[in-house]
Order: sequence, then structure tokens, then C-alpha cells
Amino acid sequence: MSPTTHAYRPSSGREGMDFMERWCGCCRRDAAFQAGEGDSCEIAANTMAFDVDDPEYPKEWVTDATLGPRCTAFEPNETGGTVHDARQEVMPL
Repeated sequence: MSPTTHAYRPSSGREGMDFMERWCGCCRRDAAFQAGEGDSCEIAANTMAFDVDDPEYPKEWVTDATLGPRCTAFEPNETGGTVHDARQEVMPL
């Protein structure tokens, strides 16, 4: 991560749901879970299992002032997932 980029942890459950809908909801890594046919993406699962300052917290969930929160491992799914504009911040409600 660059000096201005740091680990992203949603500040509320609602912010987390919005983030996961935008990113995980159309990512190939979470497609089986989204379809009810398998486990969730290991990255998403580990964000809930580890504290943000734990060395095991996923490095893929990052944020900065320029691009906002994002998952650097995002892969559009085969059923029409779209690449998100990383500048579209997830705002807490």
C-alpha cells in the first residue's frame, strides 16, 4: 500500500453491506456464495474474522482520499458484473 492508502474497514454494518453489495455482489470471487452454492470469498470472510490492525486482515480492502474504499482483488463475474468506479465512495448512512 502507498503511504496514503490504508486498510479499509466499514464503520457500520450498513456501510459494510453497501460495500459488499457494490463489490462482492458482482465479483467472481464471491459468485458461488451469491448464488447460494458455496462459501463466501475468503477476503470478505477474513474482514469479519480479523481486526483491521491484525496482520491477517486482508490487504485487498483499502481506502484513500483519492479513490475511496475498494477491493483491489475485484474480478467481474461471468453473469454481467461490472467494474466499479473506485472513486464512488461508500458513504455511511
